[in-house]
Amino acid sequence: MKRLILMRHAEAGWDHPNLPDHDRPLTKNGLRDALRMGALLEEKELGIDRIFCSTAKRAQDTLLLFLWEYAFKGEPRYFDLLYGAEIRDYVDILMQLSPEVDVAMILAHNPTISGALEFFADSYKTFSTAAIAYLEFDIEQWSKLIEKPEGKLLGFWAPKALK
Repeated sequence: MKRLILMRHAEAGWDHPNLPDHDRPLTKNGLRDALRMGALLEEKELGIDRIFCSTAKRAQDTLLLFLWEYAFKGEPRYFDLLYGAEIRDYVDILMQLSPEVDVAMILAHNPTISGALEFFADSYKTFSTAAIAYLEFDIEQWSKLIEKPEGKLLGFWAPKALK
């Protein structure tokens, strides 16, 4: 079994209209929510083997705060591709993982994060900022994901639902 965590970046602000979208910072709520979601996954003891993150500032800052609360032992990998990615890009990234990786995480943006949940788990959820979906696939190797992309939704958490 392989497991995938999909996380949307935390809330970003529009306070700086001259900044490119890629460089938008997190809001105070976004800062708080990123920490809360890291603490939640740490509490649930979901062992993450590999993390892939968009290079957008709001995604990187979300991950930085998430990792302040979640004890990840590896090095996150940052991809420009995840900013504006399509679902097939997620599949391509995941299929290259070695069989030793049991749990992978993608931290990126809507609408692709929402679309990926619907594609992989045939489940629609309102993927608010900093929300996390936890999926399981009945495969032994990530390279088989293209043959069997049907996953099972094991959990879905959004910061507003945790209050």
